[in-house]
Amino acid sequence: MTMATHILAAVDLSDVTPKVIAYARQLAEGWNARLTVLHVVHDLSYYSGVFITSTPLNTLQHNMETEAKEHLQAWCEDESGSDVMCEPLVLAGRPIAEIARLIRELEVDCLVIGAHSMDKAEHQLFGSTAERLLHHIQCPTVVIPPQPIEYVTNA
Repeated sequence: MTMATHILAAVDLSDVTPKVIAYARQLAEGWNARLTVLHVVHDLSYYSGVFITSTPLNTLQHNMETEAKEHLQAWCEDESGSDVMCEPLVLAGRPIAEIARLIRELEVDCLVIGAHSMDKAEHQLFGSTAERLLHHIQCPTVVIPPQPIEYVTNA
């Protein structure tokens, strides 16, 4: 396996996000690679004719993006003692399309993304973002499970 020069951690601000960033940071340290941490906020303009609220959609969009930037910045600064610079990035759009586009534009060598627990019916109806993303990208992908993996050892 060749060493990566640019790693993208795509996160959704869920409970698995710190694990995704920590794993991506470890890979970046080991490979001396650049690390970008991305969150894609759904573009609310898609819902302009359907979504009724007292707050304008562009204000809601701005608030969501600002909050996401604050979270990413905090997670990126959280790793004390790490030599890896973590570049937080927030985009608006459809997550799969934006992640795939960014992978091409930044020439990302490795994607790290989190998985979520979902019941069988939900999985059959929607699939996972990680699964759907694999159909649109060419780079190696690491999927971090929602729960820690327990290894059985012979003691």
